Amino acid sequence: PFHQDEITGLDVCIRKQLVVTCSRDKSVVIWNYKDFSIEVSYTFPEECLAVAFHPSGFHLVIALEDKVMVMSTTSKGLSL
Repeated sequence: PFHQDEITGLDVCIRKQLVVTCSRDKSVVIWNYKDFSIEVSYTFPEECLAVAFHPSGFHLVIALEDKVMVMSTTSKGLSL
């Protein structure tokens, strides 16, 4: 359930009990720090460099090597 390589980005949501991390292993993981559980895990085809929550907790900004993506967080995963 943990990253397999070094963590390159981390952010805490101010309105929900969530932390998001990204890693050189090409994954983004949203953690619930109250329940000590993983809410969502997503793997990209390229390395993730940075990640940030929108203050609402419903959107993420993810910096990849050559682009920046804005994704919506849902109970089913991440969507564009």
